[in-house]
This record gives sequence, structure tokens and C-alpha cells, in this order.
Amino acid sequence: MGVQLLPADVNHAPTIESMTCEISFKPYRRAFRRPLRTARGEWALREGFLLRVEQDGQVGYGEVAPIPEFGSETLAEAQAFLQHLQVQADLPVPQDLPCCAFALSCAQVAASADAARTGVYPVSGLLPAGDAGLTRARQRVQAGYRNLKWKIGVAPVAQELEWAGQLLDALPPGVRLRFDANAGLNPSELEQWLELLARFPQQTDYIEQALACGQEASMARYMQDYGVPIALDESLNGKDGARFLEPGAWSGPLVVKAALMGEVGALRQRLLPVAAQVVFSSVFETGIAAESVLALADRLPDLSVPIGFDTVDAFNDTLNHLPAVAAIDTNARAAYVPEQIWNSI
Repeated sequence: MGVQLLPADVNHAPTIESMTCEISFKPYRRAFRRPLRTARGEWALREGFLLRVEQDGQVGYGEVAPIPEFGSETLAEAQAFLQHLQVQADLPVPQDLPCCAFALSCAQVAASADAARTGVYPVSGLLPAGDAGLTRARQRVQAGYRNLKWKIGVAPVAQELEWAGQLLDALPPGVRLRFDANAGLNPSELEQWLELLARFPQQTDYIEQALACGQEASMARYMQDYGVPIALDESLNGKDGARFLEPGAWSGPLVVKAALMGEVGALRQRLLPVAAQVVFSSVFETGIAAESVLALADRLPDLSVPIGFDTVDAFNDTLNHLPAVAAIDTNARAAYVPEQIWNSI
């Protein structure tokens, strides 16, 4: 008998029949090669848990990769639940533990079926904050990337606008640039950014989460007034975020950090009607969660925009099988062996 899955319903949490089930988990700690600078500050260490589920001879893997600042559970909360799960394998996952729900449901899917890897996903090249982004942009374009993402809200706005103008002027035809503010701008700063980006419609992809959560109505008005797309990111996470995934609720891109957003079957059902707006984004996970997200992408036929997965070389370890390439295809994913990642910790 295989692993039992609950229906893909947002009101249900995944459970596992406990008769012949064994659950184990391991913590991991990954140091960034260089701390990631964002409007929220510097991020130097990535921590999470790998999950292994074995039932009736079938094995599946998942990953719990919390980011509490995005509305997920904390590491301590995740660890406490996983410890209880080892004792009682059919324990339902509480709604306030979305990373645990994602990991457990992905482990169940992986154990019950070896789905075909079908998609080819262009990747948006991640640029460091500050003027280092100018050099990195040239390197990424030379490596074949046709979409780039630059972290803003780190340096004074006047300086960043000057660098952004240089970046946009230097982009070759067909290359587009995203600007990720991580909710770090105020309305005056956003207006200055929109005035600049409105002059570069062919080079500008969008500006991401320009204002803080709760200011979505203001961002929608700015998007309409300036004609520059504004994507939601942080606004999609936490207990109120799902409302923006309703069809017609938001007209701009939807940056989905799937590993933070709960049970994978229910998430797929929510994303299907808005898949053309979805931009999958990494949470600096290991290869286990990365493959889980790509497997979800395989099941969204209308997905069409470059994904934010240029995070592989942020670490100097062996916990991700994917190469740092401008497009992730079936050959790149063929190297996925979750047992190797599990055994390397």
C-alpha cells in the first residue's frame, strides 16, 4: 500500500497512515559564500530540515525551509512538530506550519509516484545589491540569461536610481530586468522608481513588492497610474496571502515561494487559474525543495515567465544538484538523487 494523500483542499492538512510508516529528519546549516544584502538587511546563514518518509518500501523526501519574515513558522516551531511527527506519523499538520505541510506533502508525492520531468524553465539571473550588480549583469548576459533580477532598497535611492539607469541603458535587446525591493520602499521612493522605469518599458520586467504588506491597494493604484507592473511577493505569504491568488485579485505578477505556502496539492489548485502570472522563486533551499518546486511547475501548463532560481552558487556545498544555468531543463534535473543530498548531511 502506498502513501495516502488527502484531497487537494485548502481546508485539509496532509497526514500519513502510521501503520508501516517511518519518518526521520535532519537539520542543515548552509553559510552563504557572501551574505545576501536586501532591504531587510544581510542574510548569512540558511537553516532548515530535510524530511525522509518511508512506507511499505517506498521512500520520499521533502524539505522544511522556513523564513519567518515571510509569514512561515520558525525553525523552533518546525523542529517541535517534526519531533512529534516521528512519534505519531498520522499527526495532522497545523495550518500555521506551511513549510512543514509543503515538505510532508512533497515527500508523499515523491514516494507514491516518480513523475516525469517535463518542463524547461528559463532562469532570471540574480544580481547582488549595489554597484556590484552592474558587473554581474554583464556576466549573466554573456552566460545566456535573458532576464535579470536586482535587489534594491539597500543603498540611498538617488544612488540606486543612477545605477539602475546605467543597467537599463546597457541591456542588450531582448533582456529584461526585475527590481526587488523586499517591501523596503516608501511611497516617495516608489514614485521615483516608477518615473525611471516608465521610461524603459522594453527593458523593465517589473518592480517586486515595492511597499510593505498591507499597502497592496496603493501598489495597485501606482501600477495603474504609471503603467509599470508591480509584483506581489511578501504579500502572498502568511495567513492572508492566499486572497491575492484568487483570479482577478491582482493584475501584476505573483512571485510564489512555494516552499513557504503549504500543502502542494492544494497549492497547485490555487495556482492553476493564475499560472500565467506566477513567477516561482527560490528560498535558497537545497536541491530537495528545488526539485519539489520544479515538479509543481511541471503540473502548471500555463506557466510562462522566467523563474527566480539563480541561487545555486550562493553556497559552497553539495546540497543542490542543479547547475547555475540560464535555463533548467530535463538534463539539468537528471542529476537529482535525493538520497545523496540526505546522506551528505
